[in-house]
Amino acid sequence: MRKQLRWLLLLAGAILFVLVMRQVLNPFGDREYAEIPHGNHSHFVPKDRDPNVPLSRFPTRPPSADERLLPDGRIVPR
Repeated sequence: MRKQLRWLLLLAGAILFVLVMRQVLNPFGDREYAEIPHGNHSHFVPKDRDPNVPLSRFPTRPPSADERLLPDGRIVPR
């Protein structure tokens, strides 16, 4: 019984590790932007973000289906 519990815990830990690493290595997933928590709000940042633009210039709402997020933080129609 202890051996089965040990294997079950090891398997659960491995699954958790894979899920965390997947998020770390590919934070965008299949989306064009990522949500970055910033205090009591979040900023939405595109994959191709301009590193010279401060995080505060990015919107605090996600772009809708007919909008896209530019590397400088502007939301424009598609």
